[in-house]
Amino acid sequence: MKPIEWRHDVRVLILGIIILLNFILESTVFQYTRIFGVKPDFTIMLIVSYAIMRGSIYGGSIGLVSGFLNDLFYGKSFGVNSLSYMLTGYIIGQSQENIFKDSLIPSVFFNIVGIFIYQNLFYFISYLSKVDISYMYVLINIIVPQSIYNGILGVIVYRYIYILDEKSFMDKKIY
Repeated sequence: MKPIEWRHDVRVLILGIIILLNFILESTVFQYTRIFGVKPDFTIMLIVSYAIMRGSIYGGSIGLVSGFLNDLFYGKSFGVNSLSYMLTGYIIGQSQENIFKDSLIPSVFFNIVGIFIYQNLFYFISYLSKVDISYMYVLINIIVPQSIYNGILGVIVYRYIYILDEKSFMDKKIY
């Protein structure tokens, strides 16, 4: 019988707690961080951070679970957030091997790109679901301001997640 590796279970537990804590904070406290009616998407910051550090599987998995929670509690069309967050994490994670992880510049760049990917996927899926909204309105009033906001705050979030990920109990991969 194969012994259970406690580190593997701790990594899953820590990621689960981070995702749940992020969901709770996004639903409550972070609603008050709006500037000009736009709030940062801390879920994207979390997904991008792990996609940069650990790759597509982490980015996509965290995106799927985070999106599922959003869809379960707040989604009008179930699966839109799950699919959009998952694909965003997967796409950004594809470049994981070519990124210098100690630098903060990739965090800024990929948080901006992450918002563009997520919001465009969300808009496209909503469009297919017959939701009537102008793309130019979404681009000017949501995507551009939110990507700037995420690019700035994403550096801070990335640095804390990077420090946590370097801890000895976080060194096992999950898949």
